[in-house]
Amino acid sequence: MKHLVACLPLAACALAHAQSSVTLYGAVDSALTYTNNQGGKSAVQTYSGGRAGDKFGMRGVEDLGSNLKAIFVLEAGFSVETGAFQPANTLFGRQAFVGLSGDWGNVYLGRQYSMTNDYFVPLSTSFLFAGGLGATLGDIDGSWNYNKISNVIKYESPVYRGFNYSAMLSLGGTPGDFSHDRTYGAGAQYVNGGLTLAGAYMNMRTPATSIFGAGASPVAGAAFTNPVTNPIFQNYVTATSQQVLGGGAKYVYGRSQWSFLYSNVRFLDIVRTASNRTAPANAAFNNYQLNYAFNFTPATMGGVAWQYSASPGGHYNSLEAGTAYLFSKSTYVYGMAIWQHASGVDSTGKQAVADLFGLSPSSNSNQLALRVGLRKLF
Repeated sequence: MKHLVACLPLAACALAHAQSSVTLYGAVDSALTYTNNQGGKSAVQTYSGGRAGDKFGMRGVEDLGSNLKAIFVLEAGFSVETGAFQPANTLFGRQAFVGLSGDWGNVYLGRQYSMTNDYFVPLSTSFLFAGGLGATLGDIDGSWNYNKISNVIKYESPVYRGFNYSAMLSLGGTPGDFSHDRTYGAGAQYVNGGLTLAGAYMNMRTPATSIFGAGASPVAGAAFTNPVTNPIFQNYVTATSQQVLGGGAKYVYGRSQWSFLYSNVRFLDIVRTASNRTAPANAAFNNYQLNYAFNFTPATMGGVAWQYSASPGGHYNSLEAGTAYLFSKSTYVYGMAIWQHASGVDSTGKQAVADLFGLSPSSNSNQLALRVGLRKLF
């Protein structure tokens, strides 16, 4: 395929010949969700991306010779219910990067997912059958898909005897303050037959702006517009840094699959603003997931899971079940049931309430959600 090379000042134009391709891909997913308690009332709602987010994107690759390739990905999220972009006010808000791939590994530059997303997701309840409803306490550990980070430089190693690793750095881009919004992390994975072992670490400076999308950084004693409404951890997001460390294992044997995931999340040097004056200096969460899935037929699967999280003052238990039926490799229907129970106190100092990801908090310690939907890949 011929590509016209743009004329540069004082340089001649030329025609370059290389093998290249561009692929359009995406997913459309709509669901119906029943919740027994959102703010004290039951609800039946349509929901976009009930199993995983709605998206469309383009990925391209060009063979540059000598096993070197140029690659790019542009991926947008949207709501199938409203047509609006997700995240709001973005075009390619999910991913937007360019890179090079060779025998030495891959280097990507641009907006990308975090290390915890890369290595935790394949071990998670959310990936197995539960989507966002199964995310850890509002996806506090990035084991689903919340953490999308801008200005990333990421390296991925080649796979050597089943082992590979990667590392990333995001430069905050604030003049005179190198640490503001700076994010870095690393992860590794080992695969041998049906066994997968994986772990990752992330350090996110100023998470209110770098991760959660606040319009301005928190200032001690001043007003702060908090983009997080989840009471489980909303008073901690003004931290100077957020750290996530964890890992787990997956084992596939015949038609069965077991997986376990642990994560430790720490909010460090929490800034006390006008809205969280009683917040502690630091806050830590320990999160556990145990999952099991079984393929009844090549087209039908079912799974069950248990999750437990310990916060500074609260405890959260979840029981989860789900199933899916594949009409084809790219179209399937799914169903899930998620129940969460909370005890103790939350980050606001009030009685802890259940709050499943993507829903409004319950008015009491329990919340039940039932969801059925259809997902089409292309």
